[in-house]
Amino acid sequence: MMESDFSASDRLLISEVAQQLEPRLDEIVRTWSAAIPLAAPDDKLPGMRRTLVVLASELTAGFFRALREGEPQRALVVYDAFCVRLIRRPPDPAVNQRLTIETLVRNARLLREIVDREIALAFNHQPDREIRARLAYARIWNLASESLAMTYSQLYEQQATHYQRELSRARDSALEASHQKSSFVANMTHEIRTPLNVILGYADLMTERLAELRDESGVEYGEPIRRAGQRLLNTIGAVLDLSRIESGAFELKPVTITLGDLVERQVQDLSVLARKKSIGLVCQIEEPAARVIFDEHCLSNTIINLLQNAIKFTDRGAVSARVFRDHMGVLSLEVRDTGRGIDPVYLPHLFEPFSQEGQDLIPNYEGAGLGLALVKRYVEFNHARIAVESTRNSGTAFTVSFSQEPANRAAD
Repeated sequence: MMESDFSASDRLLISEVAQQLEPRLDEIVRTWSAAIPLAAPDDKLPGMRRTLVVLASELTAGFFRALREGEPQRALVVYDAFCVRLIRRPPDPAVNQRLTIETLVRNARLLREIVDREIALAFNHQPDREIRARLAYARIWNLASESLAMTYSQLYEQQATHYQRELSRARDSALEASHQKSSFVANMTHEIRTPLNVILGYADLMTERLAELRDESGVEYGEPIRRAGQRLLNTIGAVLDLSRIESGAFELKPVTITLGDLVERQVQDLSVLARKKSIGLVCQIEEPAARVIFDEHCLSNTIINLLQNAIKFTDRGAVSARVFRDHMGVLSLEVRDTGRGIDPVYLPHLFEPFSQEGQDLIPNYEGAGLGLALVKRYVEFNHARIAVESTRNSGTAFTVSFSQEPANRAAD
């Protein structure tokens, strides 16, 4: 907008009104500031009110000085600068200045009403000049509103662009860190696995050789090495799987699996662990033909971890694995035990990596706290769900609900 957009007579009327108002600017600021409601705690309200008075004084002084000199364009420049300053640099970071800004904008009509009253007083007996003055100031208010809207739009667009760039940089940094972590974990697990397999191989050879020599110490020395080595290999595999899943590097290979057959095999393989503890391990397959679409590595390890966990924390009674359909017809796998149960306080942390319930409550139990964390990720990675119910000293039940079956997929 150029100054020529306002006629000479309009600028003269604008100047006349501004001169009329200038001696009363302090009073106008106080009236305006006091009329604007502020939402703030009682201890912050006085400070916000003082800040508002200072800002309003700075605006009105420069704004009306330019109008008095007949330069509405310069007045709008002052107004623009005020808005930019207020939006970009809130004057009092200790309080929520967003409320102040929004309230100032929302109540700007108060200043307009004050000026309109002054125009009416200045041209009390000159209705034609009063109307022309009102129209001239109405143009100023409209231009100011348009300018404010444009300022907000530009500044928010700049902020959005800035935040988008920052977000992209943060995302790239996070991905790079994740890739580096995955690479490090993969390299370290390889470096540990290789010598560990050599140790286990020589332990087997030693055991076989001692058995040929009818030396019974082979069982005494060889079996602990094999058991400890296998435990370490399992832990390394779990860490690697967890790292790959969390970094998005885990390669999912879904296949069609007959769930009951796989559960029966795992129960049979782990029955020796239950017999050593003199507890029962039973398998109940109510849906023998049911099949699921699942990554076989994920499903096998899910079943193994749930069964091993149940056996580990059960000292009497039994562990059961059940394949069934729930009341909604959803194919499900339940692993239930009669063990010590889980403290309700610990339940929210049950699936966190490396998380274990208080060692004072469960002494002498081996494990790195990765089994259930991996189970949850295996399950969710394959679009299934897992739920847990537990009663202290009565037992725990984990239920995996499957969402992908060949028949359902064909129907879709």
